[in-house]
Amino acid sequence: MAAATDTSRPRITEPLLRYYLEKALTLQGLADLPAAERRRTIAWVATTGVRFAGRTAGYWYSPYAPAQEQADFDSTRRMVEELKAAVPGIIVQGAIFEIVTPGVNNLPVPNAVRAAFGEDTLGPGRNFRFDDMMYPAYYKESNPSMRWDNQPPGIAPGVPDMSRSETQLWFYYRAVRLLDAGCEAIHFGQVNLMNRRDPGHHAWWRMLRQIRAYARTRNRGFVLCDAHVHGEYYDPIPRRPLPDSLRQLLFDFHSFPARPRETALLPDSSQGAVLVPGWRDRESPPFGQSKGGRTPTGWLTVRLPMLAELDNFGVAPRPNQPGQPPWVWGRDEISWFAYQPAGFRNQWLVYASAQARLLDPAVYLQLPGRRSVTGVPGQQLYSAAEAGQVETIRRIWAGQTAEDAAALLNIGPELPGP
Repeated sequence: MAAATDTSRPRITEPLLRYYLEKALTLQGLADLPAAERRRTIAWVATTGVRFAGRTAGYWYSPYAPAQEQADFDSTRRMVEELKAAVPGIIVQGAIFEIVTPGVNNLPVPNAVRAAFGEDTLGPGRNFRFDDMMYPAYYKESNPSMRWDNQPPGIAPGVPDMSRSETQLWFYYRAVRLLDAGCEAIHFGQVNLMNRRDPGHHAWWRMLRQIRAYARTRNRGFVLCDAHVHGEYYDPIPRRPLPDSLRQLLFDFHSFPARPRETALLPDSSQGAVLVPGWRDRESPPFGQSKGGRTPTGWLTVRLPMLAELDNFGVAPRPNQPGQPPWVWGRDEISWFAYQPAGFRNQWLVYASAQARLLDPAVYLQLPGRRSVTGVPGQQLYSAAEAGQVETIRRIWAGQTAEDAAALLNIGPELPGP
């Protein structure tokens, strides 16, 4: 019986990973929707051929009370159940971001989570401790680099320090809740903000191993972990790392903003943008940048598969004006996209999906389904259904846009150099 159970659980090989990533759709905040709207959204999502639902759950600001946290869990669990019923076999992704709010002080640490970290659970219980997750710089008024929202220490959300055991405890707890709700993938945000006191990523590796061990007891027995990186490694001896081809990768795949470059692309387009190769710069596109090594499930790769997404991060000081990287025409990537006419959006998705594969066989463009936008008149959210892109997404994944893509690639400009 045990052998039969083990063989029923998929081992994440490279072909299987690519199978899911090639049809990835961003569905930011799907778990937060009212029931009727969530069901309508899932209904059109199910028509596209999606295999990987990205960013569906996970809050930016931490809950301030146990009841709020439980409500978040319940909505995530219902969303995952409904999505899996509509799209059998889909992988649903939650997220744990690079921000913690002082409200975690109100949340009790479950004894099972404390036990996983070796704490004595026979004595009194305790809550999470916000102060024990923060960098020392969080508390310096003259150096608020680790604080959000221009608030003073103790009130402001902060960037957690993964070298601290309380941060590892919090991330493990959040991952357990996502896995218990049915998620089988977790995005971990901007790792490089959280690893500044973690040489060799020892704390990250320890925490991720615990999450993966727990995942083996839930759902289909795996979890796909990714982050906003080109490639990060666990190095047992940080000063003497192995060659990259043999180093232990932290994540199962990588994710990064697509970073479109401003130019004219399509006829009658005044705010065109193209996808171009990366040149290993902090704000450059991801194409050609994903690193290789040994994956968490054991296979070796020259370059780990990667998702390129249309990111959201706010409006630039001069909207509609070029030359303000990483903004595109003065907006973040999804806001620039949402600001364009519907016909252009459809053509651009056809172009960009093909161009991503042409530039880098390791990279797949994660198509936009739902994502928050900034600086778009009358909009706070891009929805593919409301914007008219659902049929285009379906045709791309059905392999019906190759001829259109070839024509769009032909009329594009020469790629600019770095």
